[in-house]
Amino acid sequence: MRPHRFPTLLIATLAVVTFGIQAPAAPRPNVVVILTDDQGWGDLSSSGNTNLQTPHLDSLARDGVSLDRFYVCAVCSPTRAEFLTGRYHPRTGVRGVSSGQERMDLGEKTLADTLKSAGYATGAFGKWHNGSQCPTTPRPRVRGILRLHLRTLGGVL
Repeated sequence: MRPHRFPTLLIATLAVVTFGIQAPAAPRPNVVVILTDDQGWGDLSSSGNTNLQTPHLDSLARDGVSLDRFYVCAVCSPTRAEFLTGRYHPRTGVRGVSSGQERMDLGEKTLADTLKSAGYATGAFGKWHNGSQCPTTPRPRVRGILRLHLRTLGGVL
């Protein structure tokens, strides 16, 4: 007479389901944002400019994600505040580029905050220009940016 194997099979199946044989997690994508000052959409050869050759930027646009519906403001700080928060710049407290008008409100949550809370390593390289007058306005590290190589006032030379 053959013993029943069903109870053993059931216990083994429940153990696998309970303790989980997990599939490897899908790798998270790298997120690299290039936000330039004074560069128009038509300033890249990938956008149809025949007077300039921008092969490296073109390859990033071709192989990555290109945001072609993000419109900039007349000056840099409001543009940066809108990109960082996803909100219209007056709602962030940013109205201009000097005399404290570039300071983002303390309660604003940034893209870097969100990425940092999701386990990403965050960094900013280049120009910050969204408030650096502590303690009234947090510096970039308080905005979720962990690694910095910045000029906080004005352009990068």
